[in-house]
Amino acid sequence: MKTEQNLYAAIDLGSNSFHMLVARRDHGELQVIDRIKDMVRLGGGIDDDGQLNPDTRHRALACLARFGQRIAAIPETQVRAVGTEAFRQLHNPAAFLVVAETALGCSIDIIGGREEARLVYLGVSQATSHSDRRLVIDIGGGSTELVIGESLEPLLTESIPVGCVSMTRKVFPDGRLEPETWRQAVQTVQDELLELGSEVQQLGWQQAVGSSGSIRALEAMAASRRDESTGRISLAEVESLREAMLRSGHIGQLDLPGLSERRRPVIVGGAIILEAVMRHLGLETLEVSPHALREGVLHDLLGRLSRQDPRARTVAAMASRYQCDPVQASRVRDWALQAADQAAADWLLTTAHLELLDWACQLHELGLAISHDRHHVHGAYVIQHADMPGFSRQEQEFMAALLATQRQRLDHDIVERQPTRLRAPLRRLIAILRLAVTICRSRLDTDVPAFALDTAERGLVLRLPIGWIEAHPLSARGLSYQRHQLEKLGLNLEIGVLSGEEQIDS
Repeated sequence: MKTEQNLYAAIDLGSNSFHMLVARRDHGELQVIDRIKDMVRLGGGIDDDGQLNPDTRHRALACLARFGQRIAAIPETQVRAVGTEAFRQLHNPAAFLVVAETALGCSIDIIGGREEARLVYLGVSQATSHSDRRLVIDIGGGSTELVIGESLEPLLTESIPVGCVSMTRKVFPDGRLEPETWRQAVQTVQDELLELGSEVQQLGWQQAVGSSGSIRALEAMAASRRDESTGRISLAEVESLREAMLRSGHIGQLDLPGLSERRRPVIVGGAIILEAVMRHLGLETLEVSPHALREGVLHDLLGRLSRQDPRARTVAAMASRYQCDPVQASRVRDWALQAADQAAADWLLTTAHLELLDWACQLHELGLAISHDRHHVHGAYVIQHADMPGFSRQEQEFMAALLATQRQRLDHDIVERQPTRLRAPLRRLIAILRLAVTICRSRLDTDVPAFALDTAERGLVLRLPIGWIEAHPLSARGLSYQRHQLEKLGLNLEIGVLSGEEQIDS
């Protein structure tokens, strides 16, 4: 199959809708050539125990298969798919991801709420006039994101776990619409916003923008009443729509101008959240953007491919915040990346794998800021649970696994908890990082030798200069220890000697 080298795709797997955006890059500019949307309502098919019902699962996989056909000719590195709140709610997301990624034909990144907010802001900002400071509100199916930023840079990103699907299902399970229930629901959302209020108000903004399906649907309904579309919606119009919905008496009887059949089952939840947010933040009007998360994912993907990766900035900021020794981090990083480069072809290590190894090396001593004792465990915990702009949850868990297994006794269960597709590269990168930490333990450049790494399916041979092992007894003991630990990964480590020609080349 001929690949489409100048095409890029962003896939937003939301709690209510699945969206795909395909764009062509021409002279540095993106031109959208295809959009596909499907109302899967994934969030509505997940019970309180995080189990996905069969009908919703079938609907989701069928949609992903259609998306998969569309992106089949696009290089995998130019496609990114993200899962949001519904994926975060799954009891065992890894099991669903196996079949979902097979249907789609590419990996799916589960992103946290604040990362979702960052991407929404990036998407909205691409098509919004640049004010000094902007507030963006995005009501999704399972969560609502609020961001304040300037130009393309967010200053505050927050996410609350209420969306149009979850709110509608929770507040009106039988479909009956009652004024008091509506009022209580608005108050519940405002209570969720209390902790955010002071910080949001302190930052302030000059422009307020709403995005995603619920807000756009409500603006379309308001436009039908005023006989024109202004690209804005006011709090008074939201309140008027509320009264019209309540007069209908039941979700199934909603028949308001501008309301689509597909949006009807969840529109009341979106209206409740929008009313609560506008009231709480004192918003009289809100601009409505046609852009949202999927546009943000697309532009973020381009940033990753053009050396403007936000993840690199995040790692640098964390290394500074936790006072990681930059010299030792560079020493370990240089050795590990050189080893990985030699092993990449045999071990099928991709650029994405090597990037995660690079960042893990830069942060491998992060836990020392907490305690030297078990610092690898402390560092892994921080990486796994911190808000790290640009990173998906799987990426953070992968890096956390690298940090947790870099030293001392190796816990193989950490590897087994990773998605199946990531276990083989993780085992191999663990081996490389452990060797790098061992070789660089003395923290002296003069103790770091030239080397060659030969790899095979179930083993590796580390070749060092003649006499180096004898002259470095601490390193010799460390490598002997690593030989036993790497056996837990199914890898046999042998120590050999560099040829005279290799030593000259090095």
